[in-house]
Amino acid sequence: MKIAFFVNAFPMMSEAFIANSAAALIDLGHSVDIFGVGNIAPTGLSVKSVEAHHLEQRTVNMRWPTSRVGRVVGLPGALGTIVRKNGVAALGRLRPNIYRRSMRDLTAFYQASAFDGDAEYDILHCQFATLAEGVIKHRKAGFLKGHIVVNFRGYDISETVAAIGPHVYDHVWPEASGYIANCDYFRRRAVDIGCPEDRIDVIGSGIRLENFPFEPATDREENHVRFLMVGRLIERKGFQVALRALAEYSRRTETPIKIDIVGDGAMRPSLEALANDLGLGESVQLHGARTHSEIAGYLRRTDVFLAPSMTSARGGQDAPVNTLKEAMAVGRPVIGTIHGGIPELVIEGETGVLATENDVDSLYAAIDRLMDQRANWPQLVTQARAKVEEMYDLERVTQKLVALYERTIAKENIPSKA
Repeated sequence: MKIAFFVNAFPMMSEAFIANSAAALIDLGHSVDIFGVGNIAPTGLSVKSVEAHHLEQRTVNMRWPTSRVGRVVGLPGALGTIVRKNGVAALGRLRPNIYRRSMRDLTAFYQASAFDGDAEYDILHCQFATLAEGVIKHRKAGFLKGHIVVNFRGYDISETVAAIGPHVYDHVWPEASGYIANCDYFRRRAVDIGCPEDRIDVIGSGIRLENFPFEPATDREENHVRFLMVGRLIERKGFQVALRALAEYSRRTETPIKIDIVGDGAMRPSLEALANDLGLGESVQLHGARTHSEIAGYLRRTDVFLAPSMTSARGGQDAPVNTLKEAMAVGRPVIGTIHGGIPELVIEGETGVLATENDVDSLYAAIDRLMDQRANWPQLVTQARAKVEEMYDLERVTQKLVALYERTIAKENIPSKA
């Protein structure tokens, strides 16, 4: 199959699942092109194991001036590129009744200039639902051909819906051939706002388990307990709640702790200040963004992994976060929250422990509960590894994805009855 991925930009450090999926499809003999349509700069490839696939050679990151004046000045160049790639007649496809807003702000011209005349695909996979509108317009205009598949991954089915309303994707339902949610929680949310229930599958974001071999921790000589959190430093990740809960645990139990936080974002200064205010001081280290191989190293050095996600003020929510899967794959006991899709992976007492989201006392109790169950950790982490293998092994996930693509194409090719 010939497949096009549509993302905001590629590669992004926090979106290893895109690189993993593209490489896995290529390994099965499929062709994958990647279009970054968000007018943002890529932050880098975090998965070193896919470097040999040279995905950058298959990628076009669309960029255009942020100011209207700049877009006007650059417009002749964009039009010239469209003509060179698609012929003069292609200019007639750029119609206001198709593009509307993106015609007025001129971004339609810059996006269209990225597509060659042979932009014909079997599958046009919008990796985030917010990107579907543009892909639909370009297909209507004839710059793209193929069956549209739309993914719901997190902000697109939570924060975007909260901001714009439940009818935000009404224009997508008649146009897309298939839909994917990365957890059942988001599948149900999509159906609730109009997604055809018979056309949406749950397919999680796969991980390369070979990069995260099962290595349960042995008894360590250190007298402290090391905790790890990984993710963007934003409200939704709940790191601010976790710091308060960990400080309370250390104070009440008189347990020395170390806390590693891997990731970067706008909340870094406030998290550093909070750690000092809580008296954690040098016990907390913020390491910034790291590659997947470096994250694997942090996982192997930690005792406990925390995924304290919470609903943000804007309504943003998480699926089972990828670093949580990776911690469970490596063999580290995990603490999650009753939030979004996390309880589909972290099952209380079986694959980890759970706390109420955005609740310091509940998270403290979960930490205390897990630490009291240290004798049960070998069974807990073994069950957790099996759960990850069952749900998120990249090979299994890719097989599900290919099957969905094939069903989508087959359904579209069945002649409709009069």
